[in-house]
Amino acid sequence: MAKTTGAPSARIKWITYLGKYGTIIFLGIMILCFSILLPPFRSPENLVNVMGQLALLSIFSAGMTCVLKMADFDLSIGAIAAMTGIVVAELLVAGYNIPLSIVVGLLIGVVAGLVNGFLVAYLELPAFVCTLATMSVLTGASLAITKGLSIWSLPESFGFIGRGYFLGIPVRFLVMIVLLALLALFHGYTTTGRRMEAIGGNPEASRMSGINVRFNRLLGFVLSGFCSAVAGIVLTSAVLSANATQGTTYLMDAFGACFIGAATIRIGQFHIWGTLVGVIIVVVAINGLIIMMVPGYYTTMIQGIILLLAILLSGTGVRILKK
Repeated sequence: MAKTTGAPSARIKWITYLGKYGTIIFLGIMILCFSILLPPFRSPENLVNVMGQLALLSIFSAGMTCVLKMADFDLSIGAIAAMTGIVVAELLVAGYNIPLSIVVGLLIGVVAGLVNGFLVAYLELPAFVCTLATMSVLTGASLAITKGLSIWSLPESFGFIGRGYFLGIPVRFLVMIVLLALLALFHGYTTTGRRMEAIGGNPEASRMSGINVRFNRLLGFVLSGFCSAVAGIVLTSAVLSANATQGTTYLMDAFGACFIGAATIRIGQFHIWGTLVGVIIVVVAINGLIIMMVPGYYTTMIQGIILLLAILLSGTGVRILKK
């Protein structure tokens, strides 16, 4: 007699659905629980606050996604952001106008990305070592410039980028949306972006098919450096000051958000909108814990548990279930 395949087929479909949307389901459950249990969480004021928190981590994570999708990674994003903020702050304090200062800051991110990309893609040095070295050099240079002190007395008008609002929406959130949309369009609808996707899947096959793997890996680091510079400018604008360690705390959260994103919809692939889901999970978790007044020394531990649960509910969990 022929065996029925209805039940196994339904189970496979359910597992596949869970693999694609498990992290989104987890995010929805977390938001629902916080909204029911914590009235301040669902307040309009907190929503605006969450939007502002999303902006910085999303910009950092978007840049990280550009290198992770080609099996590289960048440890220098925080140091690039700090150096960018310091240079922009120094220029503003010296009397240069805001647009020029911002352009110079963005150029710093691009140059840092070019250095990282050249070392990794063309000299074929390990990304871990190269970006760690870049991080150390930039941090040392930042400390030398500031002598370990913070730079203050920035013009109030510069604060509009990080502190301002447009129609009630934080300006930095709008900057994040524009940047993420441009990167998503680039990766999804341009030839270069699709080639970068292919390189992440199989670098050797991409090389044999005629794709310039080195150039595309270089471009990934440039995009990462550019996004880090944008984040550095937004952060400096938000606090109206700059120092050598500003931005360095975002590195691990950016990694976590990107890997959660790789377990969302397109399992095993790093992509911008998946990364955004990962960022929202991280930010909402932290925001909820703060409202609950959880002591700071527990926050990191609980955050790690939440990230692990999110991943287990998605792609990683699916692979385990299939075995």
